[in-house]
Amino acid sequence: MRIKDRLNSNRFLKNFATLFSATLLAQFINVAASPFLTRIYSPEEFGYFSFYLSVCSLLIVYTTGRYEFAINTVKLEKESQALFKVVVILSTFFTILILLAEQIFYDQFIGMFGLEKVSSLLIYIPVTLLAMGIMQGLNYYLNKHKEFGVLSKGKVLRSSVTSGSSIIFGLIGLHSVGLILANVLGYVISVVYQTIVKRLSFLFDFRNYQFDSLKQTAKIHRHYPLYNSTSAFFDNMAAQAPVFILMRFFSEAIVGFYSLTIRVAVLPISLISTSVAQVFLSEIAELYSDGKPFGHVLRKVLILLSVIGIVPVLLLVTAGPWGFALVFGEEWRKAGELSQILAFGYYAKFVVSPLSVVFFVKQKVKLLSIIQGIRAVSTVSVLWISSTYLDIEAVILAYSIHEILFYIVYLFFIFRVSRAAGYIRS
Repeated sequence: MRIKDRLNSNRFLKNFATLFSATLLAQFINVAASPFLTRIYSPEEFGYFSFYLSVCSLLIVYTTGRYEFAINTVKLEKESQALFKVVVILSTFFTILILLAEQIFYDQFIGMFGLEKVSSLLIYIPVTLLAMGIMQGLNYYLNKHKEFGVLSKGKVLRSSVTSGSSIIFGLIGLHSVGLILANVLGYVISVVYQTIVKRLSFLFDFRNYQFDSLKQTAKIHRHYPLYNSTSAFFDNMAAQAPVFILMRFFSEAIVGFYSLTIRVAVLPISLISTSVAQVFLSEIAELYSDGKPFGHVLRKVLILLSVIGIVPVLLLVTAGPWGFALVFGEEWRKAGELSQILAFGYYAKFVVSPLSVVFFVKQKVKLLSIIQGIRAVSTVSVLWISSTYLDIEAVILAYSIHEILFYIVYLFFIFRVSRAAGYIRS
């Protein structure tokens, strides 16, 4: 009862526990499905799927203009709704733009990325971007209203739909496209569920969109697409660079091995990390808006993440190859060997990355853009140079060391920005 009473009396812990428990369940579903998926889909098919996810991760930052991050920083409900509508409009426009670009440059895209075997995946990229963009805007709008219960159920629903349909689509012979289609379906079902449960369909009624007013709102918060989109692009480029460069210098199978470590090691801990970031953002945005310091919350979250991340790291280091071979099949032992090398880089990202919302609350997105730009260049350089001369294990080691060093520097800037003077004016 003491633990329950403490959770009820501490809003941060209560909200975190809500998202954390849902994230654990969602990831349990993903991990439980993975042994079936690795026996249905080949490493090459996972490699193509990982490439598709990487492309979507790069493009999503321009799909929404990153306006969803501004939803939590404004006080008025009218402005929050306006920002969400801006996200919907931009996502729709960008989806149409990508569709047109794919039609015009179809042959060039296929040849550039060697997608002759899976050319149909291009169709799913713009559809995925639209679903992702709307979901991100909706998640931040619900976060603004502290609807963590709905957010949690949306996570579990998305995971269930994606994992279940991936297995079904694979069994009926859809292969690489099965993984992609299941991913799209997971996003769509989650958005529909959250919209219906909270009765938010009015936010999607274009007849009520006052475009002149929305244009003004977008102009006021233009620093998000101008600076934060670029920052996020660099951040995602650094995160997705291994997929593109490994595809270029090695093979689809190697990308598949790497992508499995992401699926069963990185995604579970990163989604926990994302849950912390959402609650952390809500908490410090409110404190900062009221002119109160939030350093104590920053330190508390840093300690919490440091402790939580120890267990998965130890598991990867001590039982990576054996565990992957046992659970996913002998064919996937190589993925476990790579996960051993990547473990400490994953840990650094897990601990530090959620704290970066400090840059958004303090409106230091230009500084963040510079930091992420430097990181993107250094990451691509390390991977490209090492891939030219070294084998895959040495390349992954160089990448992991680079990740650790970057996040140490990143943490320094997070604390420095958090101590800077100034308050939000809205």
